Amino acid sequence: MIKAHVMDAAALAARTPAELSSYLRANGWQLTRRTETVAFWTLPVEDDELEIMQPLDPGLRDYALRVGDAVVVLAAVEDRSELEILRRISESTWDVHAVSLFPPEEPPGMIAIEDGVTAYESLRSLINAAAYPIFARQQRAVQPARKPQGLADFMRSVRIGVPVQGSYVLTAHTPVPPRLSGQPTLFDDAGFGLPEDEPLERQVSLLMYRAVRAAYDAADAALLTADGLEPFNEAVSRGVSANLCEALAGFGGSEGHPFQLAVSLAATRHEVATLSPVRFRRDHLPVLKEAAAELRALTPEEDVAVIGEVVRLHREDQTGGEITVIGRVEDSEVLRRIWMNLSISDYQEATTAHQKMRQVTVRGSLVRRGTRYFLASPTGFRVLPESDAD
Repeated sequence: MIKAHVMDAAALAARTPAELSSYLRANGWQLTRRTETVAFWTLPVEDDELEIMQPLDPGLRDYALRVGDAVVVLAAVEDRSELEILRRISESTWDVHAVSLFPPEEPPGMIAIEDGVTAYESLRSLINAAAYPIFARQQRAVQPARKPQGLADFMRSVRIGVPVQGSYVLTAHTPVPPRLSGQPTLFDDAGFGLPEDEPLERQVSLLMYRAVRAAYDAADAALLTADGLEPFNEAVSRGVSANLCEALAGFGGSEGHPFQLAVSLAATRHEVATLSPVRFRRDHLPVLKEAAAELRALTPEEDVAVIGEVVRLHREDQTGGEITVIGRVEDSEVLRRIWMNLSISDYQEATTAHQKMRQVTVRGSLVRRGTRYFLASPTGFRVLPESDAD
């Protein structure tokens, strides 16, 4: 391991007193005394006692130098590189979700561009799927396109970290406010089985890990049982959904390579539990894909809005007819081809929209059957004015 000495004053100065103190406290250092500008931390080591003097005022002229001294001591104590220590300090206020991809026959730290794009999209979808039950306050086998209040703001707070070399590792950082008192046990039996006094950001992290672990267990069980979907149905109460299964399967890329998810909890909450990484094999991937498809087939997305263009009309009698719409569901950017049966009056409206190339809107329950989407119980069908077409 290369143990380079960190000389970048800007990188050192960027580490806040809160980050450094959180890291020290989480790693067993004890605050012994402090002055207005310096905190003194000690750590017993065998028959000796080490000391770090932490600067408390980023405005001090030698602030970066003093942080550098602390990094040198920590690197020696933990037998890590100074770069690694600096990275860990910077992550002390974030829950870090690291996904390691293992594409075959690729140089270390590299991945095919299409698989890389899919992996980042899957990471975003995974966080969305884990956050939905927290903000919606309900578990669903298929999460609707309409997002609950607060979820969009949370997603805007998530950050993507620099990929780590080795395999191909991408990281998502979710901010976590510090704990000022108390320390609950991980996965206390409250609410969704999560600590009720934890902030929403931490609850998302814990639910994500629990749901990913449950999906792994369900995929393992499905390979051994006659009814492979049943383990996934049972895992819905632990956060598993079709959305989460699709996100996990996406990490496998076009060739279906294995991958691993690891969660590192922010030191600002000074948790003591360690969450073991979850590693998915190649044979898990088709199981995850099929579970997602079957969950969607059995569980409709209720009361969704569809906006799009009528591309097909079919009627065999005078009681109504079937139409096909290509459009978007709720706020999704994905275009879907959706079939639905309409009453005679709505079918006539659809015919007019098709002739005039106007968009339509309709609500109903979206059901997936095989590769097709059907809108059951359509209501509120109307043709949009030209001004609303965009």
